[in-house]
Amino acid sequence: MISGRSILTITSEMNYLPAVQAFAKECSKAIGFSDADQEMILLALEEAVTNVIGHALESPGESFQIIFEPSTQGITIIVKDKGLPYDPGLIPGYETPEDIEHIPSSGLGSFLMKKCVDQVCFHNLGKEGKELHLIKHLPGWSVVGEHESPQPEPITQHAGDDERPSVPPLFQVRFMEPSEALEVSRLFYRTYGYTYMSEVMYYPDKLAELNRQGLVRSIVAVTEDGEIAGHLGMVRETLDDMIAETGKGAVKQKFRGFDIFTVMQEFLNDHAKDIGIKGLYGRAVTAHIFSQKMTESTGYKDCALLLGCLPEGVFRGKTGVNTQRETCVYSFRAVARLPEGSVYLPPHHEDLLRRIYSHLDLQRKFRKSRKDSRVPDLSVMKTRILSDIGSAEIVVEQYGKDCIPVLRHHLKELCAKKISHISLYLDLSDPVTGRMCKKIEELGFFMAGILPCLHFADTLILQYLNNVILDQSAINLYSSMAKEILQHIENRVNY
Repeated sequence: MISGRSILTITSEMNYLPAVQAFAKECSKAIGFSDADQEMILLALEEAVTNVIGHALESPGESFQIIFEPSTQGITIIVKDKGLPYDPGLIPGYETPEDIEHIPSSGLGSFLMKKCVDQVCFHNLGKEGKELHLIKHLPGWSVVGEHESPQPEPITQHAGDDERPSVPPLFQVRFMEPSEALEVSRLFYRTYGYTYMSEVMYYPDKLAELNRQGLVRSIVAVTEDGEIAGHLGMVRETLDDMIAETGKGAVKQKFRGFDIFTVMQEFLNDHAKDIGIKGLYGRAVTAHIFSQKMTESTGYKDCALLLGCLPEGVFRGKTGVNTQRETCVYSFRAVARLPEGSVYLPPHHEDLLRRIYSHLDLQRKFRKSRKDSRVPDLSVMKTRILSDIGSAEIVVEQYGKDCIPVLRHHLKELCAKKISHISLYLDLSDPVTGRMCKKIEELGFFMAGILPCLHFADTLILQYLNNVILDQSAINLYSSMAKEILQHIENRVNY
């Protein structure tokens, strides 16, 4: 009997298969499997490895892992890769043929693995890729209440090649069908690898479920032969939200330049209006200006700049992968007529905020805050930590006499948790905001801009950087408004 975990890391070349099988044979033999069971284990492993090399890894030289976990009950072999996303629930299983001349190719590999070992389990790890577990028990060992796990099917090859069409293709823009979630995940993998910030895009089942719930609305552009050329999503935290974020955009390389994104965006705008959404907003990275230009071309206008709000090393800029935390430009587009309300602008930001409102084509009544505005004793604040991106959000729902001490306490706790970026949302329709803003900034917050309809009808965004140093030359801005906001920040803050 052997013990201990063994890990083999190999590149996607079939020449390594004999060596892998030789190791597996010796391992299973030492555990105590019979010659017949050893051959069954080798056959299941061959199917799994062949599937990864032939279908999951598209680039030559990519590596993957084969993990051997022996135990007193038998052995578990884990084949782990970071190739194309996959969802076994979206692919039909293997059906036994009536005769030898009509053997279906789909599902045969999974069928063989299931016959060779006791359990075949698929695990989606999101950005960490996926795992296939092959479990074989020693004779005489049984599992009480054992149930079958979902059975994976071989990943099919990408439909079509990478050649750019010679003429603009015809597309149908529509809502994504749940069965298309797997192909959308693969689109994101081919576009971003496993670097895309929204991990749900690598879980086809979760993406399909969020669409069924209405919290995500996926728009796809589909060619005449059924190939998904692009995706754009609308995201809400609750179905009662009056503003939604547009994003989760990707277009296949060979279809770029055919204005697919613009058509999907207009489809999404019409849908948002139909269901009562008041406004849409987008977040464009500043490692490059391409997404900013695209967002502006579809009618969105820049209104805020959040410095270092996303982790470093994700987005590629002019000189390669960004080595500092990523800055985002927030832009807004009203899809319904917004009422003309009153806002109380902090005096030291008033000139810029008036220009942002003008830039957004929003009419507002600009009021002066009165010093005798009454406030209750206790503040009401809502805090949310986004640990995966090292950011947090604080919403001041009600000012109290304890506002500054409470904010200082939240700030201290978040910094202790090593949160790098903190966004603070204030209600500009509350007279207290106009005179409280400067006191809040004394805690280290500084202005980011405004975003209508998010949390409040008129929302002022402040931000705080916790031990984050940014190089201005790595922040690439397209619009004059975004540049003006950055200049306003630089005139007041050293970051």
